[in-house]
Amino acid sequence: MVERGDLPSGRRAGRQPTDHDPDHDPDHDAVRHLLGREPSGRYDVVVRDRQANPLVIRNAPLLDDGTPMPTRYWLVGRDEVVAVSRLESGGGVRAAEAAVDPVELAEAHARYAAERDADLPADADPRPTGGVAGTRRGVKCLHAHYAWHLAGGDDPVGRWVADELVAPFHLEIASDRTVVRHDGWSSVLSLSSRALVDGELSAHDPPSPLSLTNVLGLVTDHLDDVMRARPEILESRRVVLSGDESWHLACVERGTNELNSAVTIGRGDLEDLFRTLATESRSQRLHNPALSADRVDLIVATCCTALAVLRRLTMAEALFKPVDAP
Repeated sequence: MVERGDLPSGRRAGRQPTDHDPDHDPDHDAVRHLLGREPSGRYDVVVRDRQANPLVIRNAPLLDDGTPMPTRYWLVGRDEVVAVSRLESGGGVRAAEAAVDPVELAEAHARYAAERDADLPADADPRPTGGVAGTRRGVKCLHAHYAWHLAGGDDPVGRWVADELVAPFHLEIASDRTVVRHDGWSSVLSLSSRALVDGELSAHDPPSPLSLTNVLGLVTDHLDDVMRARPEILESRRVVLSGDESWHLACVERGTNELNSAVTIGRGDLEDLFRTLATESRSQRLHNPALSADRVDLIVATCCTALAVLRRLTMAEALFKPVDAP
């Protein structure tokens, strides 16, 4: 699949759709195969994948029979279509509408329509209407938004889709192990919350500033080792935290041990929790009603680990998943 970092070299401006000649176009068979049918109108290839195969086509605003074609940019790359379809089937349309500014989205629809209509004959009747995928408001088709984004369009929904398709950075924090996962790959760090408690965090109560700095540095060093082996982690747009200790940290931050669904916690909130935990003694932490007594020490190490990840990846928030969540 084409990722955001590939776009500058992957995008190629094609001919205007009105210049398209299927009989002399080497891309036509590929596009026909990807669509699973004969194209109904003129088009040109405007984005290619790493192997130079068609990824996005730009349609003429009218089909060959004069029917209006509102969808100017069409996603044809097989893997990309499957990935976006999977995102849609998981509630992606509603999620995208909730995530983007409605004013910004309306402005994108207007830009899309204006760019398409500028290529219409003055006497065209009927004319295509609406913005992205033919709608004037909201989100109708993630494929159309993503296609326009890949082709260089200023589309907030397309950007959202691109971010969702990039594999998240997943960190599982258990008491005795810390596991990094990314896009089917995983690695167990030679570092755990228990090891930090028995090591750098064992000398002082509450922990000394130097000890806390050293713990944050240790976690960052281990992350750097992982990212040298797998630099594409830096392309991640999301952090997902799981495991017993991560979930306990989320409960403590929210002040309840009765959370039953995933929760997003901002880095600023974790920074505030870190400052509290770092300055409390062990006996003071025991009075926290959401903090389990058997985790009164581990909570500090877990908070350091989660915070170091967000700082290193410059992420504004993380999604915390319950222990039994997929």
